[in-house]
Amino acid sequence: MRICDLTTLYIDGGEGGVNTYLTEKARDLAERSDCEHIIIVPGARSERRQLFSTTVYTVKSPRLPSNPQHRVLANIREVKRILRQTQPDLVEVDCAYFLAQVARSALPNVPIVGFYHVHLPTFIARPRASRLGPLFAGAAERMTWRYVDLCNKSCDRVVVTSTPIRDRLIQVGFKVPLEQVQLGVNLDLFSPRETERREGPCELLYVGRLSREKDIPVLIDAFKALTPRGDYRLTIVGDGPVREELVQQAGGDRRVRFLGRIPYGAALAARYREADLLVVPSPNETFNLTVLEGLASGLPVVAVRQGGPRELVSPEIGALAHPSDPTDLARSIETVAQRAIPSETCREHVAARSSWSRTFDRLLEVYEDARGARGVTSGLASSGRIARQ
Repeated sequence: MRICDLTTLYIDGGEGGVNTYLTEKARDLAERSDCEHIIIVPGARSERRQLFSTTVYTVKSPRLPSNPQHRVLANIREVKRILRQTQPDLVEVDCAYFLAQVARSALPNVPIVGFYHVHLPTFIARPRASRLGPLFAGAAERMTWRYVDLCNKSCDRVVVTSTPIRDRLIQVGFKVPLEQVQLGVNLDLFSPRETERREGPCELLYVGRLSREKDIPVLIDAFKALTPRGDYRLTIVGDGPVREELVQQAGGDRRVRFLGRIPYGAALAARYREADLLVVPSPNETFNLTVLEGLASGLPVVAVRQGGPRELVSPEIGALAHPSDPTDLARSIETVAQRAIPSETCREHVAARSSWSRTFDRLLEVYEDARGARGVTSGLASSGRIARQ
């Protein structure tokens, strides 16, 4: 089966959950003998390159004014040309843009599977509109839901990664069939430190984009509330449009370190191993891969009680705080830090259920179902699985 991933959420020259997903997908599919993989993403220039055995087409695209790290796949003609040239058997698109319609126009008979990476009603509408009052916020959220419906109406299936997001879509009457697929973590790359925890301050870690929807100011306020009560340090890994605001908020406190972007790989895994506790303050996550990366690295996790992390973080490996509440976040961090949860407990929590191979086994089943619904036969083994080499 020839699979095409078509997404505008990829960050050219940056880091993010979609980048990680595509990297690990390319790694996994390279080991499956009956599978070809194509990726089409926006970038600073148009080029073609290889990622494992995957062919990656980068299409020169303009930056998104509100978030310059992101680019928009505006050259629809070029996207259609690549689709028609490569002739995939199935196209996976992100659900945040009109790429399903683009794929359907280029390949009318090919199954299209949407991937719900971003929950736009909370990611975009609510944080901005709520500052202008509840009436405007409600109207903006309703408009965003209509936009979501338009983006997904050409999909045969839509993949969600968590039960809270699936339940919310069902609640609002989402019309496209939903399939739930949990994302994974590279268990070879992310692993606990081999030595016992050192004496000294408790190092809190944040990993992710420094953008407004991530609620990082809440984390910094929580850290300020914690420091009179204990010995803590905060390390922030990532870059983004609100970095300077966050540096100013930290006020020159040497206990807060901004390390900038660390590429996905060994250096990032080493940074996890040096920390004591991972904090995820964002209330706008459909899943959040850093939770799994932290747990695989032996770190307990404090996140918020909204979105994907609600079903990833259980009491035995961390805590959930109220969204956008620095006081409760500080209390949760302090409680988890004092419990000294063993790294083996955190690691075991994800090791048995969250490998990338399990993710892509399940995703390929979804692909086969989508093809079968359109009367397409794959020629694969009767089990419906793609064989590994």
